[in-house]
Amino acid sequence: MPDLSLLRELLPDERTALLITSDVNRRYLSGFPASAGAVVVTKSRLILMVDFRYYEAAQRAVQPPCEVVRCTRLIDDLNHIFLQENIESVCIEDESVTVAYCNELQQALIPQVLTEGLSAKLVELRMIKSADEVEKIITAQRITERSYTEVLNILRPGVTERKVAVELEHLIKLYGGERVAFDLICITGENTSLPHGVPGERVVKEGDFFTFDIGAVYEGYHSDMTRTVAVKSATDEMRMIYDTVLQAHLKAEQAIKAGNTAADVDIAARDLIEKSGYGEYFGHSTGHGVGLDIHEAPTVYKTNHTVLRDDMVITDEPGIYLPAKFGVRIEDMYLVKGNTPVDLAQIPKELTII
Repeated sequence: MPDLSLLRELLPDERTALLITSDVNRRYLSGFPASAGAVVVTKSRLILMVDFRYYEAAQRAVQPPCEVVRCTRLIDDLNHIFLQENIESVCIEDESVTVAYCNELQQALIPQVLTEGLSAKLVELRMIKSADEVEKIITAQRITERSYTEVLNILRPGVTERKVAVELEHLIKLYGGERVAFDLICITGENTSLPHGVPGERVVKEGDFFTFDIGAVYEGYHSDMTRTVAVKSATDEMRMIYDTVLQAHLKAEQAIKAGNTAADVDIAARDLIEKSGYGEYFGHSTGHGVGLDIHEAPTVYKTNHTVLRDDMVITDEPGIYLPAKFGVRIEDMYLVKGNTPVDLAQIPKELTII
């Protein structure tokens, strides 16, 4: 839950309220997960509105200053609160509310409905993580690392990608993850040239690369880590590509400083890969923010000049993908802290041969 004073800064005056209806932003503002409901922010109150299904659980979980209000007809209950608080205008999330629902709100709510700017302001707030948010991201990472370390025990010639992925998902849930952070990427051999390859029935062979792009969710917060390992052996070309990606990863890490831009981080990695002759084989951004969503602002790309600030969490994940041969990606999450970023991972980055 963000500092209430930061939320109130988003209100232009005492007669304006915020109405948040998207699942992820409701959770961000109240700390409570639910598939329906709303959060209302006024100059004096922060209110989570939920129906009968969630009311008791929300009362137990939600901490002051957030209030929990049980609603029966959301529009009517919203109007009741807006009348109580003398609200004349209400800002809604312009990037997540459908046109149909926006029209419904404009017709049914008593205050004037404003449709510009709130989503961007919430994105800005969510980029800076509280200590509690960082701790949850780290816990998700430790669950991921424990699961990854254990699943390496079954990675051998003859096992399928799907087997590894299913076992890894089981371990993540067994060790405390709510769920996996995304569809796990567990791919081998030529499939590793696919940045978002899907695990299938391909069998691991000696001399393959195997790529794990994996993560867990803990209390709503995501982790994201990629490791590329070699099975039994690696050719000189495989080792050279791996080292190039590792050096690009470390160059990007050096650029993760408060005051630098997201573009600075991307360019640091991209320049090294391009100078090594593999620029055309690195086609995605170097990273992204992580939090309640697996992909959050800021995007770490050469055209994004968002300035990095303390307590942002971003990934560093350069890669090289040689079509029909193999690919390598190395990814960790970093907490921005002055000139010295904090690597949230505890798994070695150097080439591992299983």
